[in-house]
Amino acid sequence: MDETILNPSSVNTGKSHDSCCEVDHTQHEVFEEKTLTWDRIGIVLSSLCAIHCLVTPLLILTLPVMGEFFHAEWVHILMAVVIMPVGLFAFWSGYKHHRQAGVLSLGVLGLSMIAAASVLPHEWVEVMEHDIVTIIGSVLLIVAHILNRRACLCHKHA
Repeated sequence: MDETILNPSSVNTGKSHDSCCEVDHTQHEVFEEKTLTWDRIGIVLSSLCAIHCLVTPLLILTLPVMGEFFHAEWVHILMAVVIMPVGLFAFWSGYKHHRQAGVLSLGVLGLSMIAAASVLPHEWVEVMEHDIVTIIGSVLLIVAHILNRRACLCHKHA
């Protein structure tokens, strides 16, 4: 992933005083070590989830056996079980640092969409609707992780 997306050299926060935000940055290096890894893992997992949903219909058409495997309910549940704790940790620890509720809310919305799509029985919704919810949730998670990184790396940290 492009390093400038995850580590912008400066973010204009609109604040005119000396501090870039309202957070005590004395522990920033420890915080950044913890959250940078989790946000990167979250971006990769969310991207894989979106790719999975985009590729599955093609697999169903071209490789019936593999398509059934990738579209099995347990695969979606397994993905959600891996994505949920990564996202929750990254967004909550980021929020504790930057206090931007919008970033936290976007991440929770994406996680909720992934969770809902993974636990709803496939018989209740059309395959296409199920995949659309998952793809939208994955995109929201990717955006939220990127915004979380930007919020955690204001210009005083660069």
